Amino acid sequence: MRRNYSTLKNVVAKLLKVKGVKTLDANEYIRKIQKLSNEVVMQERAEYAAKIFSALADPIRIRILKLLEKESMCVCELMIALRLRQPLISYHLRMLRESGLVKPIKKGKWVFYKIADEKLVKQIFKIIK
Repeated sequence: MRRNYSTLKNVVAKLLKVKGVKTLDANEYIRKIQKLSNEVVMQERAEYAAKIFSALADPIRIRILKLLEKESMCVCELMIALRLRQPLISYHLRMLRESGLVKPIKKGKWVFYKIADEKLVKQIFKIIK
C-alpha cells in the first residue's frame, strides 16, 4: 500500500506542476481532493441515488410509478393496466419497493401499492415530463 501511495504522490506532484499549483505540496493536495469528495457527495447518498436511478432504469417501472401516482393499486390492477403477467409486475414492484419509491399497504388479504415519497416522485416526473 505504501508503494502505491508513493506512486500516487509522484503523479500528483507532476499534476501540480502541469496545473501550475505552487501553494500546495502533493500530500496537501491529496487531502484537499479527498475532503472535496466527501463534501460533494457522501457514500450513503451516492448509493441511495444509484438505487433510485437503477429502479428508474426500466420503462415498465416508470409506467408503474406513473399509475401509482394517480392512485394506489394492487398487482391485478397493474396487470390489467400494463397488460403484463403477475410475475413480471411483482418483480418490478419489488425493485421499486427496495429502492424506497413505493410501499405496500395491506388491507385484509389484499396488498395495494402506493408512492412512498410523493415529493421525490413529482421531481422525477418533472425531469421526465
